[in-house]
Amino acid sequence: MELIVILGVVVLLYVVLLFFDGFFKSCMHYPYDAFLRGTGLTVKFLRLQWHTTALNRSIVKWSTKYPKILDCSFNAGVYLSLVLMPFAIVMIVVSSLQTNLHGQSAKVVTTGGAGGGDPRTSAARRVVEIDLVVPGVNLPINELGYYVAALAINSVVHELGHGLAAVLEDVQIRGFGLHVLLIIPMAYTQLDSDLLNTLRLWKKLRVLCAGIWHNLLLGLLTYLLFMATPFLFSALYRTSDGVIVTALKNNSPMAGARGLEHGDIVRSINSCEIRHEDSWFECLLHTIHSPPAYCVSTDFVHLNDESVPMSHKNDGLIECCGSDNTASSCFEYMVDANEDDVPLPQHMCLNIRKTIENSFGYCQHNGQCAEGHCFKPSISNYTTIMQIRRESKPDVIYIGHPGDATRTVHVSRFIPKTGLFAPRLADSIQLLLKYVTVFAIGLAFINVMPCYGFDGQHIVNALLSDGAIQQRIPQKSKRDMISLAVNVVGTLFVFILVAKVFWLSLSRLLSV
Repeated sequence: MELIVILGVVVLLYVVLLFFDGFFKSCMHYPYDAFLRGTGLTVKFLRLQWHTTALNRSIVKWSTKYPKILDCSFNAGVYLSLVLMPFAIVMIVVSSLQTNLHGQSAKVVTTGGAGGGDPRTSAARRVVEIDLVVPGVNLPINELGYYVAALAINSVVHELGHGLAAVLEDVQIRGFGLHVLLIIPMAYTQLDSDLLNTLRLWKKLRVLCAGIWHNLLLGLLTYLLFMATPFLFSALYRTSDGVIVTALKNNSPMAGARGLEHGDIVRSINSCEIRHEDSWFECLLHTIHSPPAYCVSTDFVHLNDESVPMSHKNDGLIECCGSDNTASSCFEYMVDANEDDVPLPQHMCLNIRKTIENSFGYCQHNGQCAEGHCFKPSISNYTTIMQIRRESKPDVIYIGHPGDATRTVHVSRFIPKTGLFAPRLADSIQLLLKYVTVFAIGLAFINVMPCYGFDGQHIVNALLSDGAIQQRIPQKSKRDMISLAVNVVGTLFVFILVAKVFWLSLSRLLSV
């Protein structure tokens, strides 16, 4: 619904722009026309276009300043693009034809000539699948600005590669521009196509593959910056000393008088120490796989036991606390085979907070305690007890599912050393770097595909115009038919893939 509202506002703005564009063209034709020609702006239905020749001279200076470095760079770009092309073709064809196995897949996300995805993919995922980024479906609406900015950066860098390579090959640049289709930005480079077509194969490939190569270089650079962000911000933030709560949803069950608050610094959950966001999620998962058990003294148990006659719940658990005693839970005595028999009942009702606060620590394997005896709370498999330790604040004791924390609590690894810098600054930069990285890989991947509208189409046409190919296939009509067939098949599989993934993403959204 949020996406529909955003798109509705954008469409309304386009309607307003079209109205004033038509009004000024009819009432102030000459000055308005001069303004449009001077700025290079064009207003069309759901599309804005900006074209300029002001960058031409700068591109020529950049390309002639380091010609040898750029020459070697673009040669490497051709080799890598030609290696990447068959891999892209096989991957897209397989992904288009295969079915999703139990939802396990490794994703290469593509959209509008760009790609993105979560870099933390599980090693257990066995099926390779191309996924489509759909704002509001598998892209958070609150990150839409990062998505657009990352796509614009990648598009500009891609076209800059074409421009630099064209100047090195003495191909005239007629201008650069930027299309904004609804909210999707797409840059373009206008070259002299006649001069480009007269180039020899290798020089022509250097120009055609330069955009793909620049995206790969951009992805490598931003990935290194993404990994180095904690070090780069270490003077302003503590980056490996816990996480800070940056936001809590209004309906979060973990908020409240004794719950988490905005700005809390979390150091550990139960016995699991937290260093950064990844360990935050790992510790939450650990609470399910390894429910906590506590070492408490015999005297504490005798003084605080609130047991009532035992009964069995529908899920098979033992209940030994009264129905109105919500602060307590039934604990099971975990007898260690190495310890002497102790006259304690197997089940007893203990106050959860008192038990945790008076425990000597967590039980080790097989219920062993260095001091006291091991007691494990008898709770549902879908819930657990989390003792969340905060810096300079009392611990938060929460009984529930760890998913409550992942859904309603937002954390950051960037803990400010002073009050001048909020975690949002570093988080925003790191998030933008992540999107630029994955979109750069996706843009390179999809552009090398032989598909109409992408660089792969022109690369295939250039390869078929090679002298060696002409000797084997002298008839131009046959070469044109081969080029048409390859590009049509490539376009068809891309269309099938996009339609399939969009349908699966939409189905997952509707099933939630």
